[in-house]
Amino acid sequence: MRLTVLGRLRLRADDDTEVAIPRGKAATLLLLLAGHHGRTVTIDRLMQALWGENPPRTAMAGLHNHVWALRSALGHAQQGAEDRLQRTADGYQLDLRPDECDLIEFEQLVTEGRDAARRGDHERVAGALRLAVALWQGQSSSRGTTASPPVADLLRAWEHARITAHEDCLAAEIELGRHDDVVPELHTLLAEHPLREELAGLLMRALWLGGNRAGALEVYTATRSALIEALGVEPGAELRDLQSRVLRGERAPERGATAPPSSEPPRQLPADTADFTGRDDVLTRIVEGLDPEKTDGAVRVVVVSGQPGAGKTTVAIRAAHRLADRFPGGQLYASLGGGSGSPRSPEDVLADLLRGLGVPDAAIPAGAEQRAASYRTRLARRRVLVVLDDAADMGQVRPLLPGTAGASVLVTSRRRLVGPPGVISLPLAPLTREEGVLLLTRVIGRERVEAEPDAAGELVDLCGRLPLAIRVVVARLVTRPSWSLARLLAKMRDRRLVLDELAVAELDVRAGFTVSHDALGELERRVFRRFALVGTPDLSPWTLAALVDDDACVDQALHNLLESHLVEPASVRAERYTMHDLVRVFASEQGRALDGDPEIEGTAARAAFRSVFDRCRMLIELAHRDLPPPAGWLAPIGPPPSETFQALQAFPPLPEETAAVVSRDPAAWCAAECETLLDILVRGAELGWYRDALDAAERLSSFLAMKHRRSEIDRVYSAVARASAGDALVSARAGFGRAHAAAMGGLLGDAAAILTSCAEVFTRAGENPALMNTLVLLSFCRMQLGDLVAAEQLARDALDLGALTEDLRCEARALRQLGNVRISAGDPHSAVSPLRRALAVAERIGEADLEAVVLSSLAKALIALGELDAADDVCRRALTLLDELDQPVGHAYVRLSHSRIVEYRGGHREAIGLIEKALRVFTEFADRRGEVEARHRLAVNLLALGQTDQAAELAGSALALARELGMHRKTAELDRTLAAARAVTTR
Repeated sequence: MRLTVLGRLRLRADDDTEVAIPRGKAATLLLLLAGHHGRTVTIDRLMQALWGENPPRTAMAGLHNHVWALRSALGHAQQGAEDRLQRTADGYQLDLRPDECDLIEFEQLVTEGRDAARRGDHERVAGALRLAVALWQGQSSSRGTTASPPVADLLRAWEHARITAHEDCLAAEIELGRHDDVVPELHTLLAEHPLREELAGLLMRALWLGGNRAGALEVYTATRSALIEALGVEPGAELRDLQSRVLRGERAPERGATAPPSSEPPRQLPADTADFTGRDDVLTRIVEGLDPEKTDGAVRVVVVSGQPGAGKTTVAIRAAHRLADRFPGGQLYASLGGGSGSPRSPEDVLADLLRGLGVPDAAIPAGAEQRAASYRTRLARRRVLVVLDDAADMGQVRPLLPGTAGASVLVTSRRRLVGPPGVISLPLAPLTREEGVLLLTRVIGRERVEAEPDAAGELVDLCGRLPLAIRVVVARLVTRPSWSLARLLAKMRDRRLVLDELAVAELDVRAGFTVSHDALGELERRVFRRFALVGTPDLSPWTLAALVDDDACVDQALHNLLESHLVEPASVRAERYTMHDLVRVFASEQGRALDGDPEIEGTAARAAFRSVFDRCRMLIELAHRDLPPPAGWLAPIGPPPSETFQALQAFPPLPEETAAVVSRDPAAWCAAECETLLDILVRGAELGWYRDALDAAERLSSFLAMKHRRSEIDRVYSAVARASAGDALVSARAGFGRAHAAAMGGLLGDAAAILTSCAEVFTRAGENPALMNTLVLLSFCRMQLGDLVAAEQLARDALDLGALTEDLRCEARALRQLGNVRISAGDPHSAVSPLRRALAVAERIGEADLEAVVLSSLAKALIALGELDAADDVCRRALTLLDELDQPVGHAYVRLSHSRIVEYRGGHREAIGLIEKALRVFTEFADRRGEVEARHRLAVNLLALGQTDQAAELAGSALALARELGMHRKTAELDRTLAAARAVTTR
């Protein structure tokens, strides 16, 4: 039996007859399984390859049918071979011997060639890789298979392996002196791949060795033109160096020579970047950290680490060039391959470093320890700068460190490397927006950027300010001079596709992330991809733990993600973690491929989000127990009949440390986690768990109302309202929350309309407690809108319901509202009695929040009656309670009342001070009704002090806002104040 995938997909039987492979999805399945031979391909990945992101409900049955068809074909090819295609715990696996598949044979020959290259056996390299390349029967294609990203990725990887093997083969042939023989082959390959500098370099070298200097220079010129036209970049340092040597007329290196002999100190630094931008602070710290004049007797080491695409190598090379004059002994450079799947061994790197120091191959010792000793000896008492690029870990770096002071080492790595004492570690952040725009400007020109400055800034932001991503954008704009920045911006705004747009030839942001991701362990990968399930910018450890079922090793996994720069600390004050925007997009891609879509029942993603959703509910419930109930809000609806909070005890217990933090200061915990909690609740409602989300939102309202988080209240209740459109009761309760948010913002007409609809639902459902609260809030809105008759009737209706339900909280609120209406009607005397009754009820049930708001209303009545001393005492009691509750908006309203007392006593300047403090709070919390009241009182006091222009300006702005909010009674008052100010001005 023989399966070929390197070219046309074929299956031959033992008797060499061809066995038919079903076209379409079955062929795709075979291609993927062969590409991962001997390893499991998960069900989710197979589903994505065969049906894309949204497989039909029949997909699993279809997969079984395709597996059966492949097993049948394998059985026809060889008796019993159907058992080679096995079902594993997570997916399917195809087991093949090397002689049964050209891909496996190719991989083994490539490995053999690489091993021979390490030994310097060029003959064996050429022989093995010739056989490997000969296995290809044209380029692999997806013809006959289902086109999908996984298949395309697989074919790209195979094609890259093919051309790399061919390059290595031809390089070995050149080393063996067969340069003339390979020139035609290299011409053909370079025509197929005109942007591969490795091929161009090989062809130039072959022509140079054959005496054809003009031909070598023509190859350089053609390659340079192709690179500039396609990517907008110059050739790399190696190709430029080769051109320079040919131009100088140097003698071509003889067979086997790795470099021309030289007594000069090594100058191995790659070329600096001409359009380097920003990073001044980091460069200064590197230069200072490596300055040989500042040595304290130890080797100076600086490690620059950062996520893929951050520009670590570019920064290191720029810094090394700045330092070059301070290191007359030379500069060594070595790429350690830490970002690849197979980092270079210290032994191999040491051999290259010794060659750079002038040691011939024959004199390089065998073994890592002997090479390290020779290396340290040759660096002793020499000022040499060593740049070690792309280190995997300190285990790889440590043998490469010099032994004595004078030499300095600059290391770059994708990981945070913890070195010996004295090592300076510099994490590299993305560019600032200004630096990113400047980089864009330097390459595509000032004219294009200045024509679309907003688009330029947004493009940089969509690139996450990563230099690599910005350079991809630059390459695309350079090759398309007719494109506007807005056109490319439109293509990149879809976050699901942005990584597709950030790939041009060898510049590929996704590929950089993939390398770091593939080096992670299984738990790290799960934490990584599920991080993106929650939409907030940063997360606490409790969220991440819940996403992976409280795995005991989650803390170590998080540590490894931090080391890899795939997750970053969000704050030094609290343990929170964040993810770069583009890394989050990549994590989402991995999540969809491996965990599925949370909107689809039965997926791992949905189960993970349900876990964090339930953890969120439990923590909110714990905080709710110790927070004062907010005045005027509905008691939580409770879980659905099928679940009680006792049933939540069956869930994994809350981590003790997290529970202790919540219990110690529930308000502080809610403040720190508010954005995360809201995002989880909103998403939970969207996923269909809207009743659970409502219950949690009503519990969280203890905090949200207390802190006047109006926009957050509107967001979560609006999400529940949208999700529960077919559930009248839940929708009405969500509407009540939305009405509260509207009223907080002064949108009283909107609030009244919502509450009227809610009242109808609650009446039909017999939900009297909810109806009472709704009538009270609706009465408040009608009162502010100037309809005092309706407002008083609504308050009385609420009182009548209170008598039926014996709900003391609602009774107190209804009494307070009745008093407020009478104050507004100009009858403060009749308001005092219901307000004192409300105060007695509030004191009896011991609710400080309710007591404070009743005291605030009572103070207004007493002020209107001229009983200023009594009003003063009541205000101070309310302020004390509100200070204890930490309610800044409620405190501002009472301060406004207190300013009236000061004002009536003639202290206009003191009153202005109190009002201005209140106005700052109203502005901060977007309480527009409070802003109207505060501006009005400021205008009145300024008018009393004769500052009529300021008074008129404030009264005018308050009047405009009152009209916008529909505050009709306040509008009439402000009209009178404004008229008085203007009358004084015109005298």
